[in-house]
Amino acid sequence: MTAPATLSARTTSVGRTTGLILCGMGRPGGPDAVEPFLRNLFRDPEIIPIPRLLSPVLGRLIARRRAPAVRRRYLEMGQGGGSPQVPTTRAQGERLAALMGGAGRPTVAAPAMRYWRPYPDGAVSDLRARGAEQFLVLPMYPQYSDATNGSTLAFVQAALDRHAPGAAVHVVEAWHLLDGFVATLAANAGRGLRRWAEAGADPQSCALIYVAHSLPESFVKRGDPYLSQTRATVSAVHERVRAALAAGGHAAWLARLCRAAPPAGLPEQGRPHQVARSRDHGRDAPPGRRRLPPPAGAARELHLRAHRDAARARPRAAPRGREPGRAGLRPRRRAQPRRDLARLAGVTTGRRTLPRGGGACLNEPGTCGAWS
Repeated sequence: MTAPATLSARTTSVGRTTGLILCGMGRPGGPDAVEPFLRNLFRDPEIIPIPRLLSPVLGRLIARRRAPAVRRRYLEMGQGGGSPQVPTTRAQGERLAALMGGAGRPTVAAPAMRYWRPYPDGAVSDLRARGAEQFLVLPMYPQYSDATNGSTLAFVQAALDRHAPGAAVHVVEAWHLLDGFVATLAANAGRGLRRWAEAGADPQSCALIYVAHSLPESFVKRGDPYLSQTRATVSAVHERVRAALAAGGHAAWLARLCRAAPPAGLPEQGRPHQVARSRDHGRDAPPGRRRLPPPAGAARELHLRAHRDAARARPRAAPRGREPGRAGLRPRRRAQPRRDLARLAGVTTGRRTLPRGGGACLNEPGTCGAWS
């Protein structure tokens, strides 16, 4: 699976001014923006795949329920109730534009977000006003997934079709093996391991664990490349970490990183735990396990926490006061429509359920439909 066919891959010209669009999920700029941000997020059918007619109602329902807790989490970040993502992305765009300009490619940059301001329409109009004749679209997610890059890139492409229909557009779908990206991850991991090694730590008491966002298994089964690209990133990073340790003469640590078995207390190889956060009980509750194929090669240290596919719903509890299996029980009353919608959203009263079809875990407070 690749980006939607409507995305362009035309070659840009060296002498013409390029509009660099750095696109991502977006973040609320303050407390008042949290609820509309969540509403836009949860009405996206790539996040919760339900009929489009239900998406606005469902998005509003989830946003209203989750907004108070999410606001508190943003306030804890110390950014005035918002997120620094957009200013950081803007600074990255300016730096990239300067580098491209120094290489003989005049470039102007702007951020464009999927679920909150600045939106792509404003970004494209701004770049056109600043002289952009062609466009380079770069997602801020390294690995491609329909729920992230796919949804965001299609949103940006629609704005380009409206405001720059004749312009050449080149889209970068993923950059999970970009040399500088892999080198940065490996340098950070290797620095920590070398510090332990030089301090005389026992390698048998240490572990290097690669962590990634989860994705519904149904996405992977239909061809979403996120899992395979994540494993490719881990494999590339791990090889560099091992090379750095070898260059430093830490043979004992190399042997440790070659072991196929995980450290004590971690899931068995190829049988990752599924962990859902239970707010009602304030602890991690293991709802079960699912066997996934183990990663190959140097990526075998990757232990993924699998998202339980919502198609396998939790077993229904017996009606209160009645024992399961007793004869003569009347059928359960059908839930009210409002409760049905809430159950689709994974926000049922009294207990938390997974959203139908999964739901992408996103790296932001309160935006994971299954747990947060």
